Amino acid sequence: MTTRWERPGPVRGRMLLVHGELSQSSTWWWVGPALADQGWQVSTVDLPGHGDMPHDGRPLDLPTLVQGVAERLPGRVDVIAGHGLGAVVALALANRFVDLAQAVVLEEPLSSREEDRSALVEAVVAATTVARSDLEHLELQLRTNHPQWHPEDVSHATEAIAATDAEQLLAGLREPRPWDLPALVGTLRVPALFLVAPDEPHPSGTGRLSTLRGLDRLAAERCVPAERFVVLPGGHHLHRDVPDRWLQAVTRFADEVCPPLEE
Repeated sequence: MTTRWERPGPVRGRMLLVHGELSQSSTWWWVGPALADQGWQVSTVDLPGHGDMPHDGRPLDLPTLVQGVAERLPGRVDVIAGHGLGAVVALALANRFVDLAQAVVLEEPLSSREEDRSALVEAVVAATTVARSDLEHLELQLRTNHPQWHPEDVSHATEAIAATDAEQLLAGLREPRPWDLPALVGTLRVPALFLVAPDEPHPSGTGRLSTLRGLDRLAAERCVPAERFVVLPGGHHLHRDVPDRWLQAVTRFADEVCPPLEE
């Protein structure tokens, strides 16, 4: 499915939002309209095998995901913002189509480290197993594990997990070295903003940790100015955990790389 938000009047720029693993375009239900209120023309797409996007049954590896998005691009955009697996896709798109975007926003891009992918595979198996057997229990789990989420976030997340082609997603994730995050960020030619969760536990013992760790995190941090590696007080789903902080950081970055038109 493709969704678009825009407000009447002059458009200051175009932004493409790419959701993450086990998600769908409706995850941007709050972010999209909020960006449109600032004058952006905002588009979203479902990744292959997610949401309403049909898939041909092949493993959902990175080339398949990138091609699936590339075929439905709304044309050249100013900013691509991706979350999780969608952030990896955004990186690959920006590297493959060098004139596609002026900048990228990378929210919690998935690590390419084997131990982190193994943990991700376990999480995908656990979530989709519950989705197949008891959607109400899945919704309860999400509500309990993410008490800060808006009820609509819980609803969209439940629906998205149930709609994902889990077998083909897992097949793609289990391929040897399905992507190389340091290489992707090292060859990026446009400005990037990283939005990440903490990688160390909070002294109080509360809070969630980032999925971006180790050398992958270090490579990301080193490729951008310090002010463009932003640690927000949430977990992997920052646009749901701290939507106001997410919007503030993205707006500031977008204003720098794509200054508003003078009236």
